[in-house]
Formats: sequence, structure tokens, C-alpha cells
Amino acid sequence: MFRRKKSFSNCYYELKSFRVKDIMVRDVIYVHREDRLIDAAHTMIGAHVSCLVVLKDYKPVGILTERDFVKKLGMSKGYSEKMLVNDIMTQKLFTVKPGLDLFEAQKIMRSHKFRKLVVVEDEELRGIITQTDLCRVLDELRSPHPKPPLVRDVMTKKVLVVGEDDKFLKAKKIMALKDIGSVVVADKKQIKGVFTEFDIVSEFFLNPNRLRNSYMKDLMSSPVVCITPAFDLFQVNKIMLEHNFRRLPVISGDELVGVITQTDVARNLYLFIEKNKDFVAKKKTEKDKEDRYVVKKKGNIMLYEKA
Repeated sequence: MFRRKKSFSNCYYELKSFRVKDIMVRDVIYVHREDRLIDAAHTMIGAHVSCLVVLKDYKPVGILTERDFVKKLGMSKGYSEKMLVNDIMTQKLFTVKPGLDLFEAQKIMRSHKFRKLVVVEDEELRGIITQTDLCRVLDELRSPHPKPPLVRDVMTKKVLVVGEDDKFLKAKKIMALKDIGSVVVADKKQIKGVFTEFDIVSEFFLNPNRLRNSYMKDLMSSPVVCITPAFDLFQVNKIMLEHNFRRLPVISGDELVGVITQTDVARNLYLFIEKNKDFVAKKKTEKDKEDRYVVKKKGNIMLYEKA
């Protein structure tokens, strides 16, 4: 839980009262640019983190993310043990100061399509703030807010799908070209599994040279956790945080109609709250009973539905 501040008239002013230093991770996991890439992947998998800050002479000079493995890891000639963090890391580093407010931090992430920001003060590494940190604060808000957007209002409707018998290289190419973190594996519109950027890092660490010739049926995760489009963004944010999800395919009836990501949730909720900063609650109400949901297993799908 974050440090509770005073009471506020609405959630905009409550959220505005927080600064990066209030929610950033201070114990930053880092690597050096000369470290072996396979060792960095081991660190990411072992610590279950999506990025590592890259240091040179103990100064932050870049960041290594799951997306770097998707977009920059060359597979044509197989893996070389000589590959270093420096070979694929993102060298364009965006840093922020500890006193920055969270709306500004989210705007920087949104405008540069980043999900992490390194926190620096006096040229020293102080911490890191991620999109997940921004979402955790949203879940802790207790001040009044108007009715938020629904999943159906913000989800991506065009879902990128590959087949079970497609090779890993096809999925990786699609993910890199579209700059996305996952693809759904399906056969004749029936969902079979999902493959994410975390899976790429994990498989790379376990057996990097196996990836080139692997098929999606051997790499995908199943069952796939999905959600219906009637949830609002505060509700889906809570579900994602409680179960460590960063994306959920959206099912209506038996049809795959979209996908919603943590990026969608963060961007749209921060914009929504800022847009409604003058909201005045008419009266205090009991906690929304619509937070209740059930989980049903349907074949390869675990579906979250409103109760």
C-alpha cells in the first residue's frame, strides 16, 4: 500500500498529490553493458522483471527490456555466447526526477511509447518507475470519480493471431513489426494459447538455439485468461494487478473481439481522471457491487465475466 494522504474531493487531486519518489522502486536491478545477454535474461527470469537498467561506470546509460528481445534479437544465424547486453539494449534513455507528478510521468511514457522511466537525481540512479507502478496507485485511490470507460471503449479490436503450426520466427516478426507484446494462437477462431514477450526471454534463456525452429504449439501458454467487454477500467486494472496480467484477450459470446493491455488501462485512466478533474460527487455510495465477477473455464479459455 502507498502512503495514504489526506482526503480529497475527487480522485484527480488525490492522484495529483503523489510524486514519482512516492511510488518508484528504489532497489533497482541492473546489469552492465558488457555483461553476457544470456546472463541478463537469467536475471530477468529469476527476478521476474520486465526490464533491467544498464550501467556503465555505475551510471545509467540504457535499459534492457523484453521488447528489445522481440525487436532486436537476431535469429538468422542462431545464438552466440558472445552476445552482450550492449548488442540489443535500448540506448535512448528517458530519465525523470523524483519530484515529478504522476500525470507528467504518464504523459512522458505515452508520448515516447515507453513503459518504464529511470529516476535520476544529481546524475545518480535513484530508482525506476514502471507502468505497473502507475497502475498500482490507481487501484489504491479512494476518492470519488465519475463512471469510467469500459473495456469495449478502449480495447484494440484488431487482434493479431498466429496458428499452432506457425513457426516462432513468424510470431516474432509480427510482434516486432507491430511493436506489440503478444500474439494469440488460434485455429479457426478457437483460441489455443497465447505467446508473449516474456516467453521469448524465458525461451532464450532456456535454449536460445531451439527458438529458430520451434513451433507455436510448443511455445504458447495455455489456458488463456480472457475477459468480457463489460468491465470498466478500474475493475480490469484490479484484476490485472491481482493476477499479474499485462494483457487480456476480450471475448464476447464465443468470439474473440479484441485485446486490452495494461498500456490501454494506464493511458486511458490517467487521461480520464485528468479530463474529469472538476468532478463533484453527488453523494457517497456503497462500494460498487459490479466489482463482483466469476471465472468460467471454456476449453482453453479461463473467462472473467461480470457476476
